Amino acid sequence: MTNPKPNLILLLVIAPFLGTILQAVVSNSMGINFDKLMILSVLVNYGLAYYDMDRLKLTGEYSNKIGIPAIIPLYLYRRAKVLNQSYIYSVVWSILFILTLIISTDKIKEFAWLITF
Repeated sequence: MTNPKPNLILLLVIAPFLGTILQAVVSNSMGINFDKLMILSVLVNYGLAYYDMDRLKLTGEYSNKIGIPAIIPLYLYRRAKVLNQSYIYSVVWSILFILTLIISTDKIKEFAWLITF
């Protein structure tokens, strides 16, 4: 049986970017310090990871070998290994996560400003 929501894994892969953009949008619109809203990015990442795990359980593809998504790149790697999928998901998630840490807050907030207004 295949995962009925293939888009979900793609959303999970770009979750570091989505979470950071959400963080910037809320920061821009509410005037709250960007760094104080880090919880939004964390919630987006873990929310999508746990939702993916639940979807796998519903389809019967979840295995105890995958484990829980406490460390998301490891979860994506194990998921790919058990489901015989590409490991690129864990690599892309890791790269996007590192990029969101490297890119300056001002650039992220500017980009969020451009896409929301």
